[in-house]
Amino acid sequence: MANDAPAIQLELDMALGGLSLPAGVYQMVPGPESPFTLSNLPNQVYRAIALIQSDFTISGNGVVFHGVNRPGVAVSDVQPVFATDKNLTVGTIKNVTFKDIAFDPANAASPPNSNQRFLYGVGIDGLRFLDTTGHSRGNRGGYFAHIQNSRNIQVTGHRHDRMTGGFNFRYCENIVITDFVFNDFSEAIDLDGPTKRVVIRSGVFQGTTRRQQCIDVNDQIDASIGDFSVNNVGNIITINYKTTTPDTYGEYLDNSPVKNFQVGKRIVVSNVTGSEIGDGVNNPSIYIGWDWAAGNHAGSDPVSDITLENICLEDTGFIFVREGSGLVFKNITLRSVISAPGFWAVDMRSAGANADQIGFSNLDVHIDKLRIESAQRGALKISAPSRAVVDGLITRGNNTLGGTDPDLVLTSLHTRAACCVIDNCEIEGDVLIIGDSTAVSDWKSQTLYKRNSVVCNNGRFYLSTVDGMSGSSGGPSGIGTAIPDDGSESIPVWAGGSKYLLDGLCRNQDRYYVCMTAGVSGLSGGPTGTDERILDGSVVWRPINGPLLWRYLDSPYSVLWGRKNRVGGTITLGGDAPQFIHGEHVEVEVGDLAAKGTVSKGLFVARRRTLITRGSYFVVTGVTADGANYRNLWLTRHRHGSPINIATVDTKTEGFAAFICRDAGITSADAGCYLDPGDVVALNSNHKGAGLMLEGLRVTLDFIEY
Repeated sequence: MANDAPAIQLELDMALGGLSLPAGVYQMVPGPESPFTLSNLPNQVYRAIALIQSDFTISGNGVVFHGVNRPGVAVSDVQPVFATDKNLTVGTIKNVTFKDIAFDPANAASPPNSNQRFLYGVGIDGLRFLDTTGHSRGNRGGYFAHIQNSRNIQVTGHRHDRMTGGFNFRYCENIVITDFVFNDFSEAIDLDGPTKRVVIRSGVFQGTTRRQQCIDVNDQIDASIGDFSVNNVGNIITINYKTTTPDTYGEYLDNSPVKNFQVGKRIVVSNVTGSEIGDGVNNPSIYIGWDWAAGNHAGSDPVSDITLENICLEDTGFIFVREGSGLVFKNITLRSVISAPGFWAVDMRSAGANADQIGFSNLDVHIDKLRIESAQRGALKISAPSRAVVDGLITRGNNTLGGTDPDLVLTSLHTRAACCVIDNCEIEGDVLIIGDSTAVSDWKSQTLYKRNSVVCNNGRFYLSTVDGMSGSSGGPSGIGTAIPDDGSESIPVWAGGSKYLLDGLCRNQDRYYVCMTAGVSGLSGGPTGTDERILDGSVVWRPINGPLLWRYLDSPYSVLWGRKNRVGGTITLGGDAPQFIHGEHVEVEVGDLAAKGTVSKGLFVARRRTLITRGSYFVVTGVTADGANYRNLWLTRHRHGSPINIATVDTKTEGFAAFICRDAGITSADAGCYLDPGDVVALNSNHKGAGLMLEGLRVTLDFIEY
């Protein structure tokens, strides 16, 4: 087979400003020598044409560059048609344009080789692809472009058909991809390493199986992505970051240890429509966050400031959020959602298995207008959030497989002292809300607390805002946002050649560090600086504050339930959620009760379906406990004239202290707490023995309407 690469190389080297080729198929056989390996990998790169000059355009309407295997090709070889040199700094090559060029990686009579590439480019400032095409005439294979350590990249009007990969970027800045069509691919656009400022707009992704990935966003800062449609693909977008990627391109090439993570943030995904997406198991339609099973990111926050807006999908896999801070879901519609057992149509679950996960994972989400219809299982689950606003959730016809998942679940609310708001929702199925303040541990002295730890001290709750060592006594008290609790004097000075265990502490040069990887420290120096991961012999440290700071919490978690919610099913409050859910309340002045006699007084009439969550009493004059002469107080629900008891207390063992609320004894298990419209709640009282007078009795009942 003829090899056209040497002739084109010669023309390109001699051309000024560019090269315009006549229509035809050009056979691109790589040279016999590999000048370098691929980025930080051992794969040998064999290029057909070397890009070593700046300021040129290669164009040709009807021109097809056909990648051909070099003689004796190995499966691991990388064979680009065009390739720069390796290790180039940004701007070494400038202003390179490919216009009206097609690339065909098919290898007739040769084994398929996915390492055929059109371009491997490094160090380019000003790279444009105008109306280019990647198309394999044979089996799907090849990759269009790998671009590293470059900037100012534009892709306009690219068509991609039956080719494994599209565009892969790493350590690049200022990328604009518009007006594209991707058809039959494995991975179309891969922001595979630290990149900044990306716009991906106006296009179509169409696959052939529900396993293909449209856009992978790793380590990305500032991106606007959207205005496209998808069909028959596995995953629309994944947004996370890697714990294996070093800070700089040079460190990446050298396989240097990772010191800091570039956290993905400020990413907007909007105006997306599609169908036949995901398999409901391994391929959610949209994936956000980090799986802690794949690596520890303690010391670094999760992805943040992520917005999904104006998205409408049908016959789609679930949306899976593992973590994220400042998430916004706005105007999203999902119909016919498929998901694995135990996963909801929108499933959000922040990691909280240990102190590192609680401290450096997070789930802070605002949902504004989410509609979920005909999902195989439940609609929306939010687990272990720090903040969750659900405004305008609409659910219809879910649990199509016959299950009983609630349409809305909020759970593990005590893990991060969650603040939740639920309003304007129309939920056809059930609602489950669970929190457990009894799982919050008491404060302990001389203890390493990592940030976002929640403790109880003298009946009050506090959240740590930094990592540090607690003091020897007392603990946090009062209210405030930076309550000191300093036990740092007990942190030992770093010692060389010493064995350190996980979470061991040291002080070095007036800074404090916690051990992330156990090992033996170096012989001199010790940890210094502010990197998230600091090597010291075989030990890995990260810096911490040292002295603790606490933020006062007025409750261990809270749920604000709005008046505009409507629920077709039942509401179940698990743990001690009835104590910390806030909706409406009614206060009734009962007045004085004589020592003897029977009392029955109506308190209020339910106008909507209502769940009474808690109640309390107080009197203006204190009475002491009396086991022989006392009063009983109990609440009853009256439905069609038939009463059912809700909760009972008496004065024989506790009495009543003046102007101090006494709990009415309501529990979430009381069937009478569930009211239908027209049900009446009444207070009842009788006496035993000589009775006991109660002066200025007042009843307060808290409830939510649905």
